[in-house]
Amino acid sequence: MVFKFTNDISLDEAKKRGRSLKKEVSFDNKVVFINGFGASGKTMLSPIISSMDRVESPVFPYEIQWISSFLYQSKVDEESYSKFINQYCDNTIYNLTMGRNSNFRFTDISSIFQSPKRFEFLKRIFKQGDNASVDEIKTKKPIINFTTSALLLFLNEISNALTNRVLFVETFRDPLYMFKQAKINHKEVHVERREKNFTFEVFEKNERSFYFDYYSKLDQFRNLDLSKSNEQIVKYLKRVYQFYFNFDFNKIDMKGGKVIFLPFEKFVLSPDKWIDEILSFLDIKKTKNLLNELKKQKVPRKILTDGFKRSVYKRYKQYPIKKSYANFIDADNDYKDQIKLEFGKSEIELFNQLLDLSNKYRDWSKKFENKISWV
Repeated sequence: MVFKFTNDISLDEAKKRGRSLKKEVSFDNKVVFINGFGASGKTMLSPIISSMDRVESPVFPYEIQWISSFLYQSKVDEESYSKFINQYCDNTIYNLTMGRNSNFRFTDISSIFQSPKRFEFLKRIFKQGDNASVDEIKTKKPIINFTTSALLLFLNEISNALTNRVLFVETFRDPLYMFKQAKINHKEVHVERREKNFTFEVFEKNERSFYFDYYSKLDQFRNLDLSKSNEQIVKYLKRVYQFYFNFDFNKIDMKGGKVIFLPFEKFVLSPDKWIDEILSFLDIKKTKNLLNELKKQKVPRKILTDGFKRSVYKRYKQYPIKKSYANFIDADNDYKDQIKLEFGKSEIELFNQLLDLSNKYRDWSKKFENKISWV
């Protein structure tokens, strides 16, 4: 029950009169979403985007993911969702320009100290805010950089909210190279430290799974038996890429915004096409900061796993790369052999399923050689 401030008219009467809740005037600054499933390359791409002129440090907007979960099961309507997204973006950039909610943990990806613009961000906490921040946003048009998961499902709804303000970058990666990280995250977040899972899950009786399994059969729900981790992760990756393989690009409606599809492998080997498209939409130029961040992330590179050695990646046993390779094919074949060692003798069929999925992905990702964006 809600305690009403007044009770002069009924809810039906209010609806008949056309009453609605909304924010009448919003900022017009751009909003970038770096989105994808876990282990798809978001934490490589997000700092690159943040190094661009006028782009803020990465923000992880769990609030958007939470309300998206409720939209998925029709607990909120699309109009309310749209208004929430608009309000959240305006509030986010307003606070960022004053240094509110800035991250001062040195090693975090979203830390201001990881940014080449760290001194600019640090000075904000000493500057005049409030009304001055509104004027600054209108004049300088700072760009929000959101890093999110599994929001492609809501692409059109997000576009409906932000229209020509939104650039949505969907990252994905060869499932063979996602396997280790997905397996560790399954163990650490979804089984052993469930308090750390800050996304909603769907429940039926004693079974639970990802919120996007709300419309899935019960036998598709997550298996929490760690002895069956390999089976669980291969099954999960097959379902993720079934979603991608069946995705209907003809139904994209960006309302003046743009969505860019970014295969990790193609980007890290030859990034210019994607960088140029992003810069063009945001109406900014290539700078020294961007070139330095690309170099830091080792983009372009010759070997897929030869990226920036961020400490968190040590858990996935990707670094250090102990061998030198003559070419990409040799490195790729060696990585396949490493992943095969993760599977027991009785699980070879599972590994072959993962390998088959990897081959299908490599075939499918060729479609982005000629076209990378939709409007």
